[in-house]
Amino acid sequence: MEKRYKLASALLSASLVMAACGGADENPDSAEVDEVVEENEELASTEDSTEESSGQSSEDSSDTITPEDLNHDAGEAVDAASGNFDGELVEVELDNEDNQWVYKVDMESESEEYETVLSVEDLSVIDEQTESDDDFDTEEHFNYGDAIPAEEAVQTAMDETNGELEGWTLDKDDGQIQYDVEIKNGDNGDVDVTINAENGEIVETDD
Repeated sequence: MEKRYKLASALLSASLVMAACGGADENPDSAEVDEVVEENEELASTEDSTEESSGQSSEDSSDTITPEDLNHDAGEAVDAASGNFDGELVEVELDNEDNQWVYKVDMESESEEYETVLSVEDLSVIDEQTESDDDFDTEEHFNYGDAIPAEEAVQTAMDETNGELEGWTLDKDDGQIQYDVEIKNGDNGDVDVTINAENGEIVETDD
């Protein structure tokens, strides 16, 4: 937008110079200058509207994802996080954050909590945070290898609801490792499917 105003300013200056060259007593054609400014304002309004529409369309088109669109699986994300932090796994999540699909991995040691956000594209670290931890709870810890792969849980949830994947979370609740899979269903709206991560069976379906 700044460039458009600079253009309008440049055209206005050019008009003033040309008027000055035509004679000291002559005044620039104010109607012509107003027309130039008005055209630039209309152009700015049109481009802003186009950008807003484009952004909205992009956001709407990325609120679901297919397993085939994931370049790396959750196991690889956990391995990448474990390479950066020596601790126990607490939670793994697939989420759309700021219009970008990411894995979030939470871990903890006896003295620290660790959370990292990894791109699903190449597992590059988008963000990571470490803070002191005085609540080391072994009841929350689990090994990803003890759970069925996320892809199997997702397929089970999609088959059950005939919907599209919006994301999932894997953690341990009441001693059981489970997936909470979020599904977008055109007929029933958003559906949460809870799956036992050890045997792959559906625990609960919540509309």
